[in-house]
Amino acid sequence: MGKIKNKTTIVFLFSLMILVSMGDNLRGVFIPVFKGEFNVDDTGMGLMLIISSLGYMIFTFIGGVLCDKIGQRKVLRLGMASCIISLLLLFYSPNFTVLLIGMFIINMGVSLIVISVNTLIPLLAISFQAILMNMIHSFYGVGATITQRGAGLMLYNGFSFRSIYLILISLFLLAFIISFGIKIPEKNKDEIEKTIQWNYILKNKLTYFYILALGLYISAEMSTANWFINFMQTTYNFDANKSALYSSVFLGIFTIGRFFGGFVVEKVGHFKSVVISLSLATFIYTTGLILGSKGLLMVSISGIFFSIIFPTIVVTISKVFPRNSSFVTGIVVSFASGISMIVNFLIGYFNDLIGTQNSFYIIPISLLISTVFSIVIFLNTKSIRLD
Repeated sequence: MGKIKNKTTIVFLFSLMILVSMGDNLRGVFIPVFKGEFNVDDTGMGLMLIISSLGYMIFTFIGGVLCDKIGQRKVLRLGMASCIISLLLLFYSPNFTVLLIGMFIINMGVSLIVISVNTLIPLLAISFQAILMNMIHSFYGVGATITQRGAGLMLYNGFSFRSIYLILISLFLLAFIISFGIKIPEKNKDEIEKTIQWNYILKNKLTYFYILALGLYISAEMSTANWFINFMQTTYNFDANKSALYSSVFLGIFTIGRFFGGFVVEKVGHFKSVVISLSLATFIYTTGLILGSKGLLMVSISGIFFSIIFPTIVVTISKVFPRNSSFVTGIVVSFASGISMIVNFLIGYFNDLIGTQNSFYIIPISLLISTVFSIVIFLNTKSIRLD
């Protein structure tokens, strides 16, 4: 019976990741629409992405604490309730200020759901955590692919962004109701770490290497999701349908890679897989941009090498920091999200300053620096890593 409950829980978490991704990725499709609707430029869109990342960053940290204090079940429901409230604000948004508030709250909800899912995985599976983590996060890619392609087609066929948000509201309401019938396991009170090794964590150079490696990777992934469509429409005059197609190819390949990538990670090794994937992603992405409109398919194909990086890096944190691993994960992901917030704003700012074609090179530069710090982590963990 316990196994059946776990299977039901996993299916629910997979479905929830699709919804989370839909809520998180619509803004990338809507950036050109928002600019026209609210009369703002790319710098304004950069501000929107900062507000979004700020909500994610703050509540990733708070969510980690809440999971220990009140349990993952309540944090999941709090995250879903936050998403519903924010989507209502985004649906009604009469001006840009209300839109920004809605974006902050939806990222609050997304962060609470994601940190709950990430901390639930060790409670559901003792072995093959990299496989399960990658597979669950692959459904984020499923949602992103559906969102980018579906919303692009709907906009092309005359649907408003408000009507699309209305559909998402109904889906989150359904998930919220279903959650009351799902048995979600929680950590026993005697398993909770009562002492946080502040001195060890804050003085450990690996903490900062992780923040930089993960932060610059997240910057590349989220900047592609947020700015790729705007880049194609502005630089190459693609319409909403054509640009969404390239973006959905990136996310579709990303999803396939993440679904099966966990098996590769178990064979090759956690750290080696991250370094190899980052190196290939950097090379292919950069080559695609250099080739111009003819190379956009290469940019899309690079998504397969993006796929395993985030969940695999997160899994390795618990191996490098066996004590206070949840707390360290919260710190790393929070500050990494802060780096992503800054990079996304810079892309918007430089879009207006030097043009979208030139500013988009910030993404492969971020990948390159992330690769360097991943190699540094790899070289500095020889005595503790298991691969």
